Amino acid sequence: MRVIKNINNNIAHCLDSKGREVVAFGKGIGFYKKDEEIPLDKINRTFYNIKDTDYGIIRNIPTIIINTAIYIIDYVSDELNLDFPSSSAITLADHLQFAIERKDKNIYLEPPLLQDLYQLYPDEMRVALESLKIIEKMTGEKLPRMEAGTLAMHFIADRLNSHNKKQLDTAEITEKCTVIIENVFHVSIDRDSFNYSRFATHLDYLIRRLQTHEQIQSENKGLFEEIRKNYEDSYNCAIKICGYLAEQLDASISNEEILYLIIHINRLISRIE
Repeated sequence: MRVIKNINNNIAHCLDSKGREVVAFGKGIGFYKKDEEIPLDKINRTFYNIKDTDYGIIRNIPTIIINTAIYIIDYVSDELNLDFPSSSAITLADHLQFAIERKDKNIYLEPPLLQDLYQLYPDEMRVALESLKIIEKMTGEKLPRMEAGTLAMHFIADRLNSHNKKQLDTAEITEKCTVIIENVFHVSIDRDSFNYSRFATHLDYLIRRLQTHEQIQSENKGLFEEIRKNYEDSYNCAIKICGYLAEQLDASISNEEILYLIIHINRLISRIE
Protein backbone atom coordinates (compact mmCIF):
# COMPACT_ATOMS: atom_id res chain seq x y z
CA MET A 1 0.00 0.00 0.00
CA ARG A 2 1.41 3.39 -1.02
CA VAL A 3 0.41 6.36 1.12
CA ILE A 4 -1.51 9.24 -0.48
CA LYS A 5 -2.08 11.10 2.78
CA ASN A 6 -2.46 10.40 6.49
CA ILE A 7 -5.88 10.64 8.10
CA ASN A 8 -4.77 10.05 11.70
CA ASN A 9 -2.15 7.99 13.55
CA ASN A 10 -3.83 4.70 12.69
CA ILE A 11 -5.58 5.42 9.38
CA ALA A 12 -4.17 6.32 5.96
CA HIS A 13 -5.54 7.05 2.50
CA CYS A 14 -3.59 4.78 0.12
CA LEU A 15 -3.27 3.25 -3.33
CA ASP A 16 -3.21 -0.53 -3.58
CA SER A 17 -1.10 -2.56 -6.02
CA LYS A 18 -3.77 -2.12 -8.72
CA GLY A 19 -3.88 1.67 -8.35
CA ARG A 20 -7.22 1.71 -6.53
CA GLU A 21 -7.86 4.19 -3.73
CA VAL A 22 -8.38 2.60 -0.34
CA VAL A 23 -8.62 3.65 3.29
CA ALA A 24 -6.33 1.44 5.39
CA PHE A 25 -6.50 0.84 9.14
CA GLY A 26 -3.58 -0.37 11.25
CA LYS A 27 -1.78 0.61 14.44
CA GLY A 28 0.70 3.40 13.68
CA ILE A 29 0.35 3.35 9.89
CA GLY A 30 -0.53 7.06 9.93
CA PHE A 31 3.13 7.81 10.67
CA TYR A 32 4.21 6.64 7.21
CA LYS A 33 4.91 9.59 4.91
CA LYS A 34 3.35 10.36 1.54
CA ASP A 35 4.48 7.93 -1.20
CA GLU A 36 5.97 5.51 1.33
CA GLU A 37 4.94 1.85 1.15
CA ILE A 38 3.10 0.39 4.13
CA PRO A 39 3.88 -3.31 4.67
CA LEU A 40 0.73 -5.39 4.30
CA ASP A 41 1.29 -7.06 7.66
CA LYS A 42 0.83 -3.62 9.28
CA ILE A 43 -2.68 -3.26 7.84
CA ASN A 44 -5.61 -4.73 9.75
CA ARG A 45 -8.52 -3.55 7.59
CA THR A 46 -9.15 -1.80 4.27
CA PHE A 47 -12.18 0.02 2.89
CA TYR A 48 -12.85 0.64 -0.78
CA ASN A 49 -15.40 2.97 -2.41
CA ILE A 50 -15.37 5.46 0.46
CA LYS A 51 -17.31 8.64 -0.27
CA ASP A 52 -15.71 12.07 0.06
CA THR A 53 -18.03 12.94 2.95
CA ASP A 54 -16.80 9.90 4.90
CA TYR A 55 -13.24 11.23 5.19
CA GLY A 56 -14.28 13.95 7.61
CA ILE A 57 -15.98 11.38 9.81
CA ILE A 58 -12.95 9.09 9.79
CA ARG A 59 -10.61 11.98 10.60
CA ASN A 60 -12.61 13.40 13.50
CA ILE A 61 -14.17 10.41 15.26
CA PRO A 62 -11.96 8.67 17.86
CA THR A 63 -10.29 5.53 16.55
CA ILE A 64 -11.82 3.43 19.33
CA ILE A 65 -15.30 4.34 18.09
CA ILE A 66 -14.40 3.42 14.51
CA ASN A 67 -12.85 0.13 15.66
CA THR A 68 -15.98 -0.61 17.68
CA ALA A 69 -18.17 0.04 14.65
CA ILE A 70 -15.98 -2.24 12.51
CA TYR A 71 -16.19 -4.99 15.13
CA ILE A 72 -19.98 -4.66 15.31
CA ILE A 73 -20.42 -4.75 11.52
CA ASP A 74 -18.26 -7.89 11.34
CA TYR A 75 -20.27 -9.46 14.16
CA VAL A 76 -23.64 -8.59 12.60
CA SER A 77 -22.48 -9.77 9.17
CA ASP A 78 -21.57 -13.16 10.60
CA GLU A 79 -24.70 -13.48 12.72
CA LEU A 80 -27.13 -12.47 9.95
CA ASN A 81 -25.10 -13.93 7.06
CA LEU A 82 -25.08 -10.59 5.24
CA ASP A 83 -22.54 -8.60 3.24
CA PHE A 84 -22.70 -4.97 4.32
CA PRO A 85 -21.14 -2.25 2.13
CA SER A 86 -17.82 -0.78 3.32
CA SER A 87 -19.50 2.48 4.23
CA SER A 88 -21.66 0.75 6.85
CA ALA A 89 -18.86 0.80 9.43
CA ILE A 90 -18.25 4.51 8.83
CA THR A 91 -21.92 5.50 9.13
CA LEU A 92 -22.31 3.29 12.19
CA ALA A 93 -19.26 4.97 13.81
CA ASP A 94 -20.88 8.36 13.25
CA HIS A 95 -24.14 7.06 14.72
CA LEU A 96 -22.33 5.75 17.82
CA GLN A 97 -20.51 9.04 18.35
CA PHE A 98 -23.77 10.97 18.03
CA ALA A 99 -25.51 8.57 20.46
CA ILE A 100 -22.73 9.13 23.01
CA GLU A 101 -23.02 12.91 22.57
CA ARG A 102 -26.80 12.71 23.11
CA LYS A 103 -26.32 10.61 26.25
CA ASP A 104 -23.80 13.09 27.67
CA LYS A 105 -26.26 15.92 27.07
CA ASN A 106 -29.21 13.93 28.50
CA ILE A 107 -31.03 14.01 25.16
CA TYR A 108 -32.98 10.80 24.70
CA LEU A 109 -34.86 10.17 21.48
CA GLU A 110 -37.44 7.46 21.94
CA PRO A 111 -36.86 4.87 19.20
CA PRO A 112 -39.51 2.83 17.43
CA LEU A 113 -41.38 0.63 19.89
CA LEU A 114 -39.01 -2.14 20.79
CA GLN A 115 -41.83 -4.68 20.95
CA ASP A 116 -42.76 -3.96 17.32
CA LEU A 117 -39.16 -4.42 16.24
CA TYR A 118 -38.89 -7.66 18.24
CA GLN A 119 -41.86 -9.00 16.29
CA LEU A 120 -40.90 -7.74 12.84
CA TYR A 121 -37.10 -8.01 13.02
CA PRO A 122 -36.15 -10.37 15.87
CA ASP A 123 -32.69 -11.16 14.50
CA GLU A 124 -31.77 -7.50 14.01
CA MET A 125 -32.95 -6.69 17.54
CA ARG A 126 -30.98 -9.59 18.98
CA VAL A 127 -27.71 -8.40 17.44
CA ALA A 128 -28.53 -4.77 18.31
CA LEU A 129 -28.88 -5.63 22.00
CA GLU A 130 -25.63 -7.58 21.87
CA SER A 131 -24.02 -4.57 20.15
CA LEU A 132 -24.82 -2.41 23.19
CA LYS A 133 -22.74 -4.83 25.28
CA ILE A 134 -19.92 -4.66 22.73
CA ILE A 135 -19.98 -0.85 22.83
CA GLU A 136 -19.74 -0.80 26.62
CA LYS A 137 -16.94 -3.38 26.66
CA MET A 138 -14.84 -1.65 23.99
CA THR A 139 -15.47 2.03 24.81
CA GLY A 140 -16.69 2.10 28.40
CA GLU A 141 -19.82 3.95 27.26
CA LYS A 142 -23.08 2.44 28.54
CA LEU A 143 -25.81 3.50 26.13
CA PRO A 144 -29.47 3.22 27.16
CA ARG A 145 -31.39 0.13 26.09
CA MET A 146 -33.59 2.26 23.84
CA GLU A 147 -30.59 2.75 21.52
CA ALA A 148 -31.00 -0.88 20.46
CA GLY A 149 -33.96 0.25 18.37
CA THR A 150 -31.96 2.80 16.39
CA LEU A 151 -29.10 0.34 15.96
CA ALA A 152 -31.52 -2.25 14.62
CA MET A 153 -32.85 0.32 12.14
CA HIS A 154 -29.30 0.80 10.85
CA PHE A 155 -28.90 -2.93 10.27
CA ILE A 156 -32.34 -3.18 8.63
CA ALA A 157 -31.63 -0.26 6.29
CA ASP A 158 -28.28 -1.74 5.25
CA ARG A 159 -29.82 -5.16 4.68
CA LEU A 160 -32.62 -3.79 2.54
CA ASN A 161 -30.21 -1.58 0.64
CA SER A 162 -27.95 -4.55 -0.12
CA HIS A 163 -30.90 -6.27 -1.81
CA ASN A 164 -31.93 -3.16 -3.72
CA LYS A 165 -30.20 -3.35 -7.09
CA LYS A 166 -31.41 0.08 -8.18
CA GLN A 167 -29.13 2.44 -6.28
CA LEU A 168 -30.00 6.12 -6.19
CA ASP A 169 -27.20 8.64 -6.59
CA THR A 170 -27.82 10.90 -3.61
CA ALA A 171 -25.17 13.52 -4.45
CA GLU A 172 -27.50 15.85 -6.37
CA ILE A 173 -30.31 15.50 -3.82
CA THR A 174 -27.91 16.19 -0.96
CA GLU A 175 -26.52 19.26 -2.73
CA LYS A 176 -29.99 20.71 -3.32
CA CYS A 177 -30.90 20.12 0.33
CA THR A 178 -27.70 21.92 1.32
CA VAL A 179 -28.59 24.87 -0.89
CA ILE A 180 -31.99 25.03 0.85
CA ILE A 181 -30.20 25.35 4.21
CA GLU A 182 -27.86 28.04 2.85
CA ASN A 183 -30.81 30.03 1.50
CA VAL A 184 -32.84 29.78 4.70
CA PHE A 185 -29.98 30.74 7.03
CA HIS A 186 -28.03 32.98 4.63
CA VAL A 187 -24.80 31.09 5.21
CA SER A 188 -22.13 29.40 3.11
CA ILE A 189 -21.52 25.76 4.07
CA ASP A 190 -18.07 24.23 3.69
CA ARG A 191 -18.69 20.91 1.91
CA ASP A 192 -15.31 19.61 3.10
CA SER A 193 -15.95 20.19 6.81
CA PHE A 194 -16.50 17.47 9.38
CA ASN A 195 -19.84 18.95 10.46
CA TYR A 196 -21.11 18.84 6.90
CA SER A 197 -19.90 15.25 6.51
CA ARG A 198 -22.03 14.23 9.46
CA PHE A 199 -25.07 16.04 8.08
CA ALA A 200 -24.60 14.50 4.63
CA THR A 201 -24.29 11.03 6.17
CA HIS A 202 -27.56 11.48 8.06
CA LEU A 203 -29.27 12.72 4.91
CA ASP A 204 -27.95 9.75 2.94
CA TYR A 205 -29.47 7.34 5.45
CA LEU A 206 -32.75 9.26 5.46
CA ILE A 207 -32.95 8.98 1.67
CA ARG A 208 -32.27 5.25 1.85
CA ARG A 209 -35.00 4.77 4.47
CA LEU A 210 -37.45 6.69 2.29
CA GLN A 211 -36.54 4.46 -0.66
CA THR A 212 -37.15 1.28 1.30
CA HIS A 213 -40.20 2.60 3.20
CA GLU A 214 -38.50 1.87 6.53
CA GLN A 215 -38.86 5.22 8.29
CA ILE A 216 -38.34 5.65 12.02
CA GLN A 217 -41.69 5.81 13.81
CA SER A 218 -42.18 6.37 17.54
CA GLU A 219 -44.05 8.28 20.23
CA ASN A 220 -41.85 11.37 20.47
CA LYS A 221 -44.72 13.83 20.05
CA GLY A 222 -43.85 15.82 23.17
CA LEU A 223 -40.19 16.14 22.24
CA PHE A 224 -41.11 16.96 18.64
CA GLU A 225 -43.30 19.88 19.78
CA GLU A 226 -40.59 21.13 22.15
CA ILE A 227 -37.88 21.01 19.49
CA ARG A 228 -40.18 22.60 16.91
CA LYS A 229 -40.83 25.58 19.20
CA ASN A 230 -37.25 26.00 20.42
CA TYR A 231 -35.66 25.69 16.98
CA GLU A 232 -38.24 27.31 14.76
CA ASP A 233 -35.82 28.26 11.97
CA SER A 234 -34.39 24.74 11.82
CA TYR A 235 -37.93 23.33 11.84
CA ASN A 236 -39.00 25.53 8.92
CA CYS A 237 -35.86 24.55 7.03
CA ALA A 238 -36.50 20.85 7.72
CA ILE A 239 -40.04 21.20 6.39
CA LYS A 240 -38.72 22.70 3.14
CA ILE A 241 -36.19 19.90 2.77
CA CYS A 242 -38.82 17.26 3.50
CA GLY A 243 -41.12 18.80 0.91
CA TYR A 244 -38.33 18.52 -1.67
CA LEU A 245 -37.50 14.94 -0.65
CA ALA A 246 -41.15 13.92 -0.74
CA GLU A 247 -41.42 15.24 -4.27
CA GLN A 248 -38.22 13.55 -5.44
CA LEU A 249 -38.82 10.19 -3.79
CA ASP A 250 -42.62 10.08 -3.82
CA ALA A 251 -42.76 9.49 -0.08
CA SER A 252 -44.32 11.17 2.94
CA ILE A 253 -41.98 11.81 5.88
CA SER A 254 -42.81 11.02 9.51
CA ASN A 255 -42.52 13.51 12.36
CA GLU A 256 -39.82 11.31 13.88
CA GLU A 257 -37.65 11.71 10.78
CA ILE A 258 -38.35 15.45 10.77
CA LEU A 259 -37.29 15.58 14.43
CA TYR A 260 -33.93 13.98 13.67
CA LEU A 261 -33.48 16.27 10.67
CA ILE A 262 -34.15 19.38 12.79
CA ILE A 263 -31.47 18.29 15.27
CA HIS A 264 -28.93 17.69 12.51
CA ILE A 265 -29.69 21.01 10.79
CA ASN A 266 -29.42 22.90 14.08
CA ARG A 267 -26.11 21.24 14.89
CA LEU A 268 -24.72 22.06 11.46
CA ILE A 269 -25.81 25.70 11.57
CA SER A 270 -24.88 26.36 15.20
CA ARG A 271 -21.29 25.23 14.54
CA ILE A 272 -21.07 27.44 11.46
CA GLU A 273 -22.30 30.44 13.44
